[in-house]
Amino acid sequence: MKRRLLNAFKRVHKVPGIKQMIRPVVRRKMNKIIDAAADHFFEHFTLVVANEEHEQRTCFKTRHQVYCEEMGFEDTRANKMEFDEFDEFALSCYIKHKATGDCAGTIRLVMPQHPGQLLPIEQNCPSAIRMDENSPQRYARHSICEISRLAIPKRFRRRQSDSNVSPVTGKSLNNGFKKDKPGRNFPYLSLALYFFAASICVLRDIENVYVMMEPRLARSLRMLGINFEQLGNEIDYHGQRAAYQLSPVEFMQQVSPALQRFQRKIMTELQEVPNFGAIFRHQPSILTKINEEQRAA
Repeated sequence: MKRRLLNAFKRVHKVPGIKQMIRPVVRRKMNKIIDAAADHFFEHFTLVVANEEHEQRTCFKTRHQVYCEEMGFEDTRANKMEFDEFDEFALSCYIKHKATGDCAGTIRLVMPQHPGQLLPIEQNCPSAIRMDENSPQRYARHSICEISRLAIPKRFRRRQSDSNVSPVTGKSLNNGFKKDKPGRNFPYLSLALYFFAASICVLRDIENVYVMMEPRLARSLRMLGINFEQLGNEIDYHGQRAAYQLSPVEFMQQVSPALQRFQRKIMTELQEVPNFGAIFRHQPSILTKINEEQRAA
């Protein structure tokens, strides 16, 4: 039965002009799904720039929960916080669940300011970038950024998409969307985190963004009009990943009208965040204090 349906679809797809007829219908349907997801997101969640110590600890604890306890990518730590040397010059952000105050997902932007500060991709995965012309070394340090450590806790992964979403990439592990509940089954948390980070990059005049990503996630984002440029072959880095590059301004221009509305809402809310001004200055790191607490323990 499935094969007959697939063959029928292929025959219909070959009819002259059918693609031009189908695309607007699909686009309208997707825009409705995205609008519903955006409304659902802003009804239940809010954005936080982790400037205060307790907010940074919230991000580190969420990362430990996902990367160390749930996925086993890193060793568990006694203080239940996952961080590394790149957090010294990174800005962490997270999404807060309004009803409970819990962290529903976090992401960080590593933003070096001088030549001695490398991106994680430069230090940990130099072979992931095939051509020297795509190397971050070609650009001024203040003009580049790496988006990393996207983490969505299990309880919130179960609330979005098809109840089965990658905690690190945000990629739905099921096919398609449920038609009856578009607000709850669209992967709005992961998409909101990427838009959150991209909005900060635009405000900070970041010209080139790097990210290590699953190729299947890049393909899915491309369906939404978000075109990351793959810079090399896949490597084994917390699973199969490839290096990608994107211009934040082009990112904003490429997406569909519905996603642009979603992004504008995020930009508006971002400007109302209490620590909004923190995105323009270097954040005081709490890593020294955490390390001192570890030694004292």
